[in-house]
Amino acid sequence: MSAHFPIVGRGGYRAAMGILVETDGRSRVVLPGHSNQSFVMRENADGSILLEPARVVTDAQHDYDSTPELRELLERATASKTVRRTRSRRTA
Repeated sequence: MSAHFPIVGRGGYRAAMGILVETDGRSRVVLPGHSNQSFVMRENADGSILLEPARVVTDAQHDYDSTPELRELLERATASKTVRRTRSRRTA
């Protein structure tokens, strides 16, 4: 369940305070506009909660993404004329 806080401010400046969210009996919360997304949750020392968008990747993908030398090595290997992948079709 969510409720919008009132808009506060005077004159030409008005800012929304945020959205109030409540957990249910199973500690779940609805984040309007963020359906089917994953987040890493961190609870700070002051009690505030930080949600960071997240995605799960394999260790191999992480190594590839974070190691320029590995990417270069694999690109050279796949571009090599000595690397061939022969494929034969199965006959029924």
